[in-house]
Amino acid sequence: MFKAFLSFDTFILPGLTKIIYWIGLALIALGTLAALFGAIALSGNPYAPAGGGFFGVIMALVGGAISAVVWRIVVELWMVLFSIYDVLKEIRDQRR
Repeated sequence: MFKAFLSFDTFILPGLTKIIYWIGLALIALGTLAALFGAIALSGNPYAPAGGGFFGVIMALVGGAISAVVWRIVVELWMVLFSIYDVLKEIRDQRR
């Protein structure tokens, strides 16, 4: 098993993709919550512009949603790259 780990004959990232995806989503959720709390704190500030807190809440939610979609696309592109590698390896093996 250790020899296979050092030989680079198999990749470990395809097996870890789901874990990496969920960790990324958790970080996006934490960032969105932090932005929400920051926007709510801004709304209580008397020196903040009018409507700044409400606008911040909306932008935090929109930013979180867009970040989750972009993260999903990035992870799917990783998966596509590894599937392309698998197909190319099959083609190479068929030619031998």
